[in-house]
Amino acid sequence: MTVKTKTANVNVRLYPDVKAEAENIFAYHGLTLPEAITVFINHARHVGGFPFDLRGARWQDPESLAALEESKQMETNPNAYEGYYNVSDLLADCLEGDDDD
Repeated sequence: MTVKTKTANVNVRLYPDVKAEAENIFAYHGLTLPEAITVFINHARHVGGFPFDLRGARWQDPESLAALEESKQMETNPNAYEGYYNVSDLLADCLEGDDDD
């Protein structure tokens, strides 16, 4: 049986607060930062690429972002917005607006 010796080094420059946060996250799972990096690299090798999805959110168009901002405002001040207690009331209100066509 051949035993491999780890001889390759990787140097990474991080902001100290980012490093500390990562170390805390990995320590929670029983890993050091170098061990976590090794897990990441080995998993990337196993799947043949990044071990997570790199796609950006496609819904970040201006209209969707405005809707998200409005939903945050609704959470902060729910009394400033009209609400419905049942679907019938919601549909009735929506149908009233159809007269404008």
